[in-house]
Amino acid sequence: MRDALWLRPPSTGSRHGGLLWIWRVLPFVAGFFALQLLALHLPPVASHDFGAFLGSASGTATLHGNWGLLAIIVVMFVFKTILGEELIFRGLLLPRMQNAFGQRDWIVNGLLFGAYHLHEPWSIPANMLVGLLLAHPSRRFRSAWLGILIHSTQSVYLLALVLVLVLL
Repeated sequence: MRDALWLRPPSTGSRHGGLLWIWRVLPFVAGFFALQLLALHLPPVASHDFGAFLGSASGTATLHGNWGLLAIIVVMFVFKTILGEELIFRGLLLPRMQNAFGQRDWIVNGLLFGAYHLHEPWSIPANMLVGLLLAHPSRRFRSAWLGILIHSTQSVYLLALVLVLVLL
């Protein structure tokens, strides 16, 4: 199961595991956060914008002291980010896409990741670029852990914001 989902230590062919690959991932993490700051999104639907909710008075009131809701948000982030997106796209699909798309498998995977966000059509262009940033290191090091690590930085950042609101 670990090998089938690329849940193994990153490998460059001559080197396996270790912490050397972390410095190679940092530019992708920086690129991921830079994409979040760029105005690539079409205008979102206000009722679907988690950031707008966190910045609103009702968001602050809802989260203040609400540890149960924080726990639900943590579970949601883990299931959505790791199980719902990364293990499907970088763990299940990407290793199998090389037969169909060759060396461009990571590009198709990234574009497919953006198209997967059809429920948020305003975010599709940005999510296609994010998908490329997540798929390339996963493909390069033949490990889904890279996509999980990069994608999880967003969840950690949002959880920190939510925790501040819970503590206020």
